[in-house]
Amino acid sequence: MDIEPLRPPQLWEAVLERVRAAILAGELKAGSKLVETELAERFGTSRGPVREALRELAREGLVVELPRRGTVVSTLTARDLAEVYAVREALEVRAAATAVERASDEDLRVLETHLVAMEEAIDAGRDYLVVAAHDLAFHRALVALAGNARMTAIEDQMLAQTALLLRSAAEGNPMLRTGIRRSAHRDVLAALLARDAEATRRALEEHYRYAEERLFPGLEPPQAVDTAGPDDIVNS
Repeated sequence: MDIEPLRPPQLWEAVLERVRAAILAGELKAGSKLVETELAERFGTSRGPVREALRELAREGLVVELPRRGTVVSTLTARDLAEVYAVREALEVRAAATAVERASDEDLRVLETHLVAMEEAIDAGRDYLVVAAHDLAFHRALVALAGNARMTAIEDQMLAQTALLLRSAAEGNPMLRTGIRRSAHRDVLAALLARDAEATRRALEEHYRYAEERLFPGLEPPQAVDTAGPDDIVNS
């Protein structure tokens, strides 16, 4: 069988990874202005790769083009949370139904590795966002079990926005970092291993209601979004 050689990342993809990582790490705050010329100088590239990277980030929902302001890091609100979680829940319920029918026990046990890592991070008192990274890895792996590339692509897009939402919620609600209920994920895994599609659906629905209740207090309501962003990122 002929196998195509691996393609090295294009320059715009390298810029994309750097800017995305800076946004999700909180180095680039919500509302920060992203200027093509200054980013190009910062990364030692022409404006073309920067422009392509910003287009992809806009597709992912991490940046937005605003009138008279240009491209800025997205300020995600409670409405965004509701929409993102609605999409994720629908995808994961469908993926879980497929996994119940087709995934092997070994496939399902892969999910447990993410839960163990998450629980160990909780026990070690790691930062909430470190714990959240294992949480999101669990959900990414769940959708991957469906073997549907389009579902996986949409889930990845939603998870990127979720990571940004989690950072905003944690900054707005310090109590979010405590009292995480471990059973929210364990119940999903147990239902999958029992090959019970209905129980899995209920467990996912309960998980998302619980997650929304925790996150909403730390997010701005839609009407309170401030579009008068802070300083340019290269000055931060």
